[in-house]
Amino acid sequence: MFDSYKHFLETPGYHKIIGEDYLIVEFKCPIKEELFDAWSECHSIVYVLNGQKKWIMPSNEYLVKENQSIFVRKGAFKNQQYFEESFCVLMFFMKDDFIKRCMENDIGQETMHMQKLEHPNFVYRIDVSESLRVLYQSFFSYLKQPEKTPQKIIELKFREMLMNICMNPKNSSIKNVLYTLAQNSGFTVEQIMEEQYIYNLKVEEYARLCGQSISTFKRYFKKEYDTTPAKWLMAKRLNLARKLMLNTDFTIQQICYDCGFESDSHFIRSFKSAYGITPNNWRSSKSQAVG
Repeated sequence: MFDSYKHFLETPGYHKIIGEDYLIVEFKCPIKEELFDAWSECHSIVYVLNGQKKWIMPSNEYLVKENQSIFVRKGAFKNQQYFEESFCVLMFFMKDDFIKRCMENDIGQETMHMQKLEHPNFVYRIDVSESLRVLYQSFFSYLKQPEKTPQKIIELKFREMLMNICMNPKNSSIKNVLYTLAQNSGFTVEQIMEEQYIYNLKVEEYARLCGQSISTFKRYFKKEYDTTPAKWLMAKRLNLARKLMLNTDFTIQQICYDCGFESDSHFIRSFKSAYGITPNNWRSSKSQAVG
């Protein structure tokens, strides 16, 4: 799976500015496939300069076109590309600590009027006012000569951009989700894992997503669930796969993909190891029992 934050952080050749807990980058998508999976350990703001791209979630899809913008919470997602025209985007990656610092230092008493969200969406559309558009485009001069601009100026400009978004009444939902992230310093391990287990991430990547070292992550699962992260993930995915086989007409290949398994053979092998029967035979036996 494409690790977007790590790729743009470590790969040379992009116009980018690297901060302590943020990353700003302008790029044309390096992926050649029309449909691909990606993930990021950081939250991000996306501003499309040219072309269009679709962000696909289990419950919704978001087509983002030129001069449109979205906020994407950290985690995994599917992207669909359109090759009819070139695609160029400005992305602002933010760690939890950056959001918390901005909300505490810049928004101040405004937080009194904000609402903590129990189940925030994964993607939010951002209303791009004229002043926000100008702010977005002001980053280009910094990106072309990042070494000539003090980090303090870049961070202040970034924080001004977030304030502009939050002060726009049309972006109240984003203001609330940023407030929620600042309150929690992100979400709990349980919340993140329940939301993200359907994606084919490695255990080490889940640990990064939860803001923990791999050893701390494993200790958490031992303490809370008396198991390992890998075994917990397998149990959740197999349980979801059984529900999909019972309640949908999805193919085994589609179910394998939707539940986060590496491949058809991995799913079939894991299912048979757990239940002593292949997925197709299990599904047939349940259908016959109902009939």
